[in-house]
Amino acid sequence: MKKTFTLIKREYLARVRTKGFIIGTLAMPFLVFILIGVQMLTAQMGAREKKTLAVMDLTGRIAPVLQKHMSETYKNSQNEPLYQFDHVAVRPESLASLKARYNRLVQDEKVSALIVLPQDVFDQNAFEVYARNISNMEFNANLERAVSYVVSGLRLEQSGLDQALVRRLTQRLELKTFKVSEEGTKEESGMVMFGISYAMILILYTALLMYGQFVMRGVYEDKNSRVVEVLLSSVRPDQFMAGKIIGIGGAGLTQFLVWALFIALGSTYDMMMVKQMALGAESLALPTISFSIYLFFFIFFIFGYFIYATLYAALGSMVNDEADAQSLQWPVTILILMGFLAMFFIINNPNSTLAVVLSLIPFFAPLLMFLRYTVGAAPLYQVLLSIVIMIASIYGLIWLTGRVFRVGILLYGKRATLPEVVKWIRYS
Repeated sequence: MKKTFTLIKREYLARVRTKGFIIGTLAMPFLVFILIGVQMLTAQMGAREKKTLAVMDLTGRIAPVLQKHMSETYKNSQNEPLYQFDHVAVRPESLASLKARYNRLVQDEKVSALIVLPQDVFDQNAFEVYARNISNMEFNANLERAVSYVVSGLRLEQSGLDQALVRRLTQRLELKTFKVSEEGTKEESGMVMFGISYAMILILYTALLMYGQFVMRGVYEDKNSRVVEVLLSSVRPDQFMAGKIIGIGGAGLTQFLVWALFIALGSTYDMMMVKQMALGAESLALPTISFSIYLFFFIFFIFGYFIYATLYAALGSMVNDEADAQSLQWPVTILILMGFLAMFFIINNPNSTLAVVLSLIPFFAPLLMFLRYTVGAAPLYQVLLSIVIMIASIYGLIWLTGRVFRVGILLYGKRATLPEVVKWIRYS
């Protein structure tokens, strides 16, 4: 045990004392804060910037009502109308020349967009927008919603129907979601919970993939430098593998916790800035995440790391260079990727038999069981069962990969084949 602890300490300190580790650990939060700053600055500028819309209304009826509706509906951060209208008088015969003229104004950014409302808009249900940036989804949605609202109102007026009555009778219903748990019921946004679950699963996926590959790289680097021959003269191969896995894992966890702390602080600052800038955002609240979710996130990260790190350590002992490592690591990488991709099925069917079975498989459990727990679909006994299965799997993997590791770590000159690996497992 003392020798294993010494190896763990050696690996940990060798990692955390390097300039690359320190720079990488501090660079991530720095980039996050830069990203948040740019995001806040862009949002603030966009929220205050007024947009000029040139409108060619060939019906002669839509533009005035549209201007009034959009001025009342869409405001900037100063509570002023976000869109300013430039009404363009146009006759059908001069439409082409006016389009060309205003398209040049759009190109020169003197006008944000040109809107053309054709004479048959009531029958064809279509209008045209000319802009430099046609991928601005927010603007497109606002404009489409506003024009549809005005056109439908004019249709109702032309039909002699009461607009207010019809809109009240056809008003869309608001969906309110309540999460039911052992603690009771609580109103929560389904999209917010999905966003939280997706973000945490993405962090788990990235961490398992990244730190597992760190272990593999550390093993074959020691192997190629012949340091391992000196170490194995005083420690057993399983002690060396344990020291490598736990030491690198500890360094990765340190980096991971620093990143998580800064990202949490940055997210809190982000929400505070949104509340200050966004009109009517005072009622916004930070999403609440229970302590048990943080606890199981940590547990699944630790056990998931040990499962994949043992596999990557065995792979590292079987290769001699980076090229071999890249080609041989794909089976393990695909296992992690399969768990991540299965998330998109499970999020819609978290209680299905397939979801339960997949979330109990130890290679997928760190991602899928945690996902099912965050959305409230996994009862506690299933979570605990998956943890027990992962612990048993870790012991089995250590026994299995340890046999590969003992032989592979001293094998030089060629990459091990599958039949050779089977022989190592049988005869070690």
